[in-house]
Amino acid sequence: MAFNQNASAGQVLFSAQEPITKVVLANQSVTSSTTLVDVSDLTIRIGKYERINFKYNIFYTTDTTPDFKYLIDTPASLTAYRVAQNGCDHAGGALASIITAEGSAIAIVASGTDGCLQLTGTIENGATAGDIKFSFAQNTSDSTATTVREGSSVQYYRF
Repeated sequence: MAFNQNASAGQVLFSAQEPITKVVLANQSVTSSTTLVDVSDLTIRIGKYERINFKYNIFYTTDTTPDFKYLIDTPASLTAYRVAQNGCDHAGGALASIITAEGSAIAIVASGTDGCLQLTGTIENGATAGDIKFSFAQNTSDSTATTVREGSSVQYYRF
């Protein structure tokens, strides 16, 4: 059992520290659109002042023209947001960066077809409960589908 002090909430929080896993059960595609769509299988509910550690494993396919873009969408009242981006783009090139604030969608532009995106992070919410959502789209509208593959997943726990 883990009891953690949450200074933002002004209380002690119990967390089992066992990760919860959610998995994409069927491919989800976007065609001819740069509008972000949520992958509902990967949505995490977050309460007021909650803190969550998470790791997304996103397997995707795309083509050279549409490419891939994504966003981790969060409630508006965050007090902390830290995410490490890793994996391989759809040309086999290494991805590595630190993201310290939610912002606009992040584009992965390469010439190839299969990619693996790993996003590991910590989010501390403020006074507004809501959802953490993984959203994606084509970076450039194209008739060739951009797809988040079944088996993509998120593991998370509250602390």
